[in-house]
Amino acid sequence: MPNFASQLAVSLLAAVAPVAVAQAAPAPAGSPAKVETQLSFTVVGVTVRTTNAAEAGGQGQIPQLWQRVMSANLLDQIPNRAGSDIVVVYSDYASDNNGPYNYTLGVPVLAVGKLPDGFVSRTIRAGRYAVFTSDQGPPEQVVPALWMRINRLTPAQLGGTRAYVSDFEIYPSNSGPDSLQMTAHVGLE
Repeated sequence: MPNFASQLAVSLLAAVAPVAVAQAAPAPAGSPAKVETQLSFTVVGVTVRTTNAAEAGGQGQIPQLWQRVMSANLLDQIPNRAGSDIVVVYSDYASDNNGPYNYTLGVPVLAVGKLPDGFVSRTIRAGRYAVFTSDQGPPEQVVPALWMRINRLTPAQLGGTRAYVSDFEIYPSNSGPDSLQMTAHVGLE
């Protein structure tokens, strides 16, 4: 695993390969998002079930997941990888951003074969996604700040109503621990 990934895990404790896009469209007037039509793809990784309240309250599982995955180089065990970028999938929402959801840390794959023990596959559904780029900086600052900004937006500002089916983040493998710039893709109805 690249040194960046280990440093990212440590930074998070302190606080796709090319993803195919069928077409991009400008965001609606007044929207801070770019809306894209995303093709379906699959991510294999390790998952936890959590809530935003647990993560914000200091009892979250996400930093520990990053630490466990990176310290054991778990992503290196995934067969059929489609690149070196790390992808996080938010799925299986119980309701909305206030309820439980699955957080899967992994990599995009060309095909899902026999998965190593403890790994799962998650499919990003095809459809419309609002795409946001974080500021550049330490991950423990830029990632939460981006999601706080997204969660405050109205459907008109997002470019549509959130679907709460699958959302995902892309962490480029060539980022540094203090210069991370990631993208969040929010699924729309």
